[in-house]
Amino acid sequence: MNILRLATSLISLLVLGIFSPAFAEQAQHCPKRLGMVSNNTMATTTAKVLGDIYQKLGCPIEMVVLPARRGFTAFNEGEIDGELFRAPIGSSHYTRPFVRSELPLFETTQSLWAVPGTELQADLPIGYLIGIAWQEYYLDRMGLPRSGHLHIADMIDHYNNGLITRFLAEDSNVQSAIERGDFAADRIPVQVETVAIDPLYHYLGAEFADFMARFSDYVDTHHPFNRSNAM
Repeated sequence: MNILRLATSLISLLVLGIFSPAFAEQAQHCPKRLGMVSNNTMATTTAKVLGDIYQKLGCPIEMVVLPARRGFTAFNEGEIDGELFRAPIGSSHYTRPFVRSELPLFETTQSLWAVPGTELQADLPIGYLIGIAWQEYYLDRMGLPRSGHLHIADMIDHYNNGLITRFLAEDSNVQSAIERGDFAADRIPVQVETVAIDPLYHYLGAEFADFMARFSDYVDTHHPFNRSNAM
């Protein structure tokens, strides 16, 4: 009787495909570790949605929190299999073959923010996050003085203490910080100008092209990264 039950269980597993070559091959070709930018509200929220998609596609994923510039190095050296998202300009730092999602996960608006009344001040450095490509590109192009930070929390702290009066940031991250009360009451930043509107894509090593195709099909069909879901 026990032997019969065991045989029945094994047959059920085979029907489900758990022991099938296709299932084993799919599991072997799953990305295992993705880099995501530390201290970033947008990244934290997006990671939950993306992790759910990976789970549904049969590939549980580990998120590795890294400073923005460290993410490039970790990907290029094979420490992670991909990155949660990057703007196209950021992928220029990849030295390893890669694939990106067919569609962007969403678009973001990037702006210059300032203490009210200091919008046109040009003598003090502008705060930015080291390794965020669009911010570095903007500062290089404009030839502006700069103050680099590894985390947005550090940048906001310097802003609140008067070390900087202007900074670059993704708009939804700033709005979230304002809602949380992260800024000093007399230094709530105002938007000076929109610097860029960027599509953000999901990136993986080129060896995961087959999985990326499945991921892209899912995103195209289900649209999980609309602003209301991802933000």
